[in-house]
Amino acid sequence: MNKPVKFKRTQKRTFSAHHMLISAARRAHERAEKQEVGWVYDVLSTMTFSALAIEALCNAIGQWVYEDWKDFESSSPSAKIRLLAERLDVDYDKEVDPWSTVLWLLKFRNLIAHPKPEQVVEEILLTQKTYDRDCFGMPNKPESKLEKWITLGNSKRALLAAEQIEDILTRKIPSNENTLGLHVDGWVGSTELHNDA
Repeated sequence: MNKPVKFKRTQKRTFSAHHMLISAARRAHERAEKQEVGWVYDVLSTMTFSALAIEALCNAIGQWVYEDWKDFESSSPSAKIRLLAERLDVDYDKEVDPWSTVLWLLKFRNLIAHPKPEQVVEEILLTQKTYDRDCFGMPNKPESKLEKWITLGNSKRALLAAEQIEDILTRKIPSNENTLGLHVDGWVGSTELHNDA
């Protein structure tokens, strides 16, 4: 009786979380733009995932361009950005986009990662018309500093910055089998006839 034919597949993939995080931010922003019920949470997701994608990208590229990147892993994301820009010979000016937006986004990341309670007090002078509207309608709640960051415009700004930084930094890394995971979320593989003799 003939043995069944078997094959052996070998696959290789270098995973970099920044691809997944930017994709999550992109999908959340697409939902937020529809402004359906709960869209503010999609804005929050877009901004959070964009910030996390930038940090993941820094760590992925850092290990390729610095032999001792582990020494920098506990550095702030803004310090990592500066280190990589210097090492990759990228024009970095913290006053100019996309760098200024990245620094703004990293401040947001810190707010969301280390939230603190806030007593929000607001005094508003109302006309009779706005008083009547607010009494019989839905008054706007007073917003915290964090909540004021969460806008559709900031969602778009955050996603664009993450995409631009990914493009700027990965363009400086030579594309080869070892850096595949930085440029795309893909893999390589081969299949051969397996002989179990």
